[in-house]
Amino acid sequence: MRVTLQPLAAGRCELHGTDAALWSQQLIWDCRDARLAMQVLAAAPIELPSAEPSEPVPSALARLVAALRGQRALLVLLNPATALGAERIALAEGVRLFAISDERDLLCWDRALTIGLPVYGVRGTVACDLLKPTPENVLAALGFGAFSCEDGLTPIELVEDPYGVRWRLSELGEAAIIVRGGFEAQRLRGFAGEWRDAGGEGYVRIELTTAHGRCWTQPRFIAPRRSGGHGR
Repeated sequence: MRVTLQPLAAGRCELHGTDAALWSQQLIWDCRDARLAMQVLAAAPIELPSAEPSEPVPSALARLVAALRGQRALLVLLNPATALGAERIALAEGVRLFAISDERDLLCWDRALTIGLPVYGVRGTVACDLLKPTPENVLAALGFGAFSCEDGLTPIELVEDPYGVRWRLSELGEAAIIVRGGFEAQRLRGFAGEWRDAGGEGYVRIELTTAHGRCWTQPRFIAPRRSGGHGR
């Protein structure tokens, strides 16, 4: 079943297509070195720690990540670029979701992926396909990157397998293939397309664009393959 949600909106996070919702709470903490903006998504209301203005951002993040452990909850870093920046983004270890609002946030995300942090990017409308559309299953999909983000573009088909991704659109579009370091490995144009991993990409994420909208996949981490494996 297809479920959509806007997890970055303030207040209750409705799971469209169901009668359920996620509990959501935004936190704005003025830390010693920067302002830290976060959002907690959970299956049910939970008690959250309070800000400690004397602590730096990395300590505040680590404290909140520890507080959420075992709580059926996820932490979204809403301002990765201004809270940490690409140079210090490794200090966001334990955070599973970044909000992507501009190119600086995108740089932070690609830097985090390049050093191996399993973090996923949130923007626009989140879409996931679930066998059972419960809040717990939605949180699992978000935590493991089993979702895409849409802004006016819903692909007719978007299928991932262990060796690549294929897609089909209702109108002419372009697909930018982004790999380790945020580099664009290839740009494909057409109503449909496919990417097959070569094995050295590190990770692969895809940005689909048409005249009427965009869609972003989550990164697939690619293990190096021996010669004779699947390629493009």
